[in-house]
Amino acid sequence: MSTMAPSKEGSSSDHEGQALNKTRITPTQRSGIIGVTVAVLALALGLGLGLGLKKTSNTNYVTTNSSFLLDQNFVITNTTTTRYYEFIISEAVGAPDGVQRPMLVVNNQFPGPLIEVNSGDELVVNVFNQLPNGTTIHWHGQLQNGTNYMDGTSGITQCPIPPGMNFTYRFTINPNQYGTFWYHAHASTQYTDGIYGPLVIHSLSEPIYGQYDRDALVILSDWYDVMSSGLLVQYLSSAGIDGSNYGGINPGAEPPPNSGLINGKMTGSSFDFEPNLRYRLRLINMGSLTQFIFSVDSHMLSVVEADGTSLVPVDVHRVPIHVAQRYSVILTTNQTAGSYNVRGEMQSSCYKLDNPALNTMVLATMTYGASPTTPNTQNWAEAYPMLCLDLNNSMIVPQIAMNPPNSTESVQVFMSFQQTTQSGGTQTLAYMNSTSWLADTTNPTVLQMSQAGIQTVFDENQLVVVNDNITVLDLILNNYDDASHPFHLHGHVFWIIGEGDGLYESGVSQFNTTNPPRRDTLTLPGYGWIAIRFITDNPGLWAFHCHIGWHMAAGLLMQFASLPSQIQEFQIPSYLSSQCTEQSGGAVLN
Repeated sequence: MSTMAPSKEGSSSDHEGQALNKTRITPTQRSGIIGVTVAVLALALGLGLGLGLKKTSNTNYVTTNSSFLLDQNFVITNTTTTRYYEFIISEAVGAPDGVQRPMLVVNNQFPGPLIEVNSGDELVVNVFNQLPNGTTIHWHGQLQNGTNYMDGTSGITQCPIPPGMNFTYRFTINPNQYGTFWYHAHASTQYTDGIYGPLVIHSLSEPIYGQYDRDALVILSDWYDVMSSGLLVQYLSSAGIDGSNYGGINPGAEPPPNSGLINGKMTGSSFDFEPNLRYRLRLINMGSLTQFIFSVDSHMLSVVEADGTSLVPVDVHRVPIHVAQRYSVILTTNQTAGSYNVRGEMQSSCYKLDNPALNTMVLATMTYGASPTTPNTQNWAEAYPMLCLDLNNSMIVPQIAMNPPNSTESVQVFMSFQQTTQSGGTQTLAYMNSTSWLADTTNPTVLQMSQAGIQTVFDENQLVVVNDNITVLDLILNNYDDASHPFHLHGHVFWIIGEGDGLYESGVSQFNTTNPPRRDTLTLPGYGWIAIRFITDNPGLWAFHCHIGWHMAAGLLMQFASLPSQIQEFQIPSYLSSQCTEQSGGAVLN
């Protein structure tokens, strides 16, 4: 049976002997803003998002559009190998939207370098931390069966990598996993500042293998003109970003971004294609707040993948994609030769606060059969509903049909933003039930479980569902907030078996168990509920959290401790625990 742990209110070279000197590879709707907040937000933007920042086109980071078209020479095979990468995490100066600012980057690149593997490969990534604070790298969507301690989640599966030290992530790609994934920092809000990149898993067994001719990445992200650490302090303060947190007027109001990016640029990204070919565009939302609507003028998009699950193709004009989600679409270059607008429209209606200076239509250029020019093509004529929701579930039909087994356990959770009693009701934090998560960056929960034995009680900042039997668990998540929230479950692919408006009602709310959508990142509707089903057969401590960076930092995270008796048998590398003692207080803010 499962137990929900109670809470109180409210260094050197590669540690495994692989000295790596260079990167190498071996074969809801928001109704609007209270009027007075706009003026106050303008002040906040002036203080935190705009003043003293120089407009410039000069950058010292590397970004090349050619890196977003996958190499046709990559050998897709069932023969597995070990692939080695070296990551150096450091600060750099860049200007993705024309405003020069410090950034956090991988190998001096933004977005970070592509990791490309085959199903079943072993992946080894040696991460060197040259930041002044700790960091971790999470491999989003990777199942990590048997290697939970390589999941890269600060406070849960490891302590942050201390400044000046390195950490070797070593794990095997699940042989049944393929599709589009990504990696990112998982310490505080660091990935907001640029620590992210794509991870692509190829397989001859992927149902859509062979149904396209070329392969390209489309990375969508929102962007801020100052470091996220300063904004986070302001966000978590009693006043909040614009003062509206006080008294609960606008709880959880996030800082709106300054711009949006396609493949690391606000303007100038281009896709140079060839005519009469089928291109698989791998869409990844690596933003921190914004849902995007993706489209290409005059070109139908056939949606064929969601979060690593191949889909029965469905043709659409536009694809909504929330934070951390991925879709693959097939685009055929069979229209009139020339240049076309590629659009990533930011859903600013989902924000609690307005940024009047934000240009919500981010444009790139796709060209084939002609020399590139500035497109004069038009957007699709029909309006798209600004509801901040996923594609309708009826459009997300897995090609490999799989009905979930009958449920044996059920856990119901309510997420909310609340004023804390400790602050006298002036500070707003995010809660899962009565717990607001705070990372224990010197004693992660996987070490607690592996060293202290099976436990069901954790400190007041940890909400943990403990289950030492393999069960089929229904997680029902209710939303007391008016916004939609993208939630990600580490280490699992789940079925989405139901969703609706209002709160879930047992015996009234309906479930669908006939080949429902399978993915790893869902969208919880504003003032609504969603139900997922998954099997607790993957031993470890697994985070389930909102992927809006500000919300996770405010506490919107819980954990599932699966099969703790097997966690006792983990062969956790000694350098993981030693780094917990060597870092100074586990500081992770950038």
